[in-house]
Amino acid sequence: MSSVEQTAGSREGLTVRQQPWGTTSFVLGAAAVAMMVCPFLPAWVPNGVRFFPVYFIVPAGIGAVVCGLVALRRARGQEEVTPSRARAGVALGTTAVVLSLAVIVWAIWVLNQAYP
Repeated sequence: MSSVEQTAGSREGLTVRQQPWGTTSFVLGAAAVAMMVCPFLPAWVPNGVRFFPVYFIVPAGIGAVVCGLVALRRARGQEEVTPSRARAGVALGTTAVVLSLAVIVWAIWVLNQAYP
């Protein structure tokens, strides 16, 4: 059994294959969401640690969505493949991208209201 295959703990002894693209999507999506809270770290944390990851939120989110969609496309029609990590990665990546863009649009609107 390779490292990509795992035996499910079911009664039938069903072998479930995890797609590496789905895992990559999940990791990128989780990292993108985790990077969203970096600016809210305490003040004693250096500014480089607090604000540098903000630049990678949208690229990591887009990477999560792309990898997840590739994994879902490859998993289509295969019954032994579980696409749950790919779906979670797409959801997390989409959340990170949409919230980041919403904050940018909100900041632009607030600045336009402050300086007419």
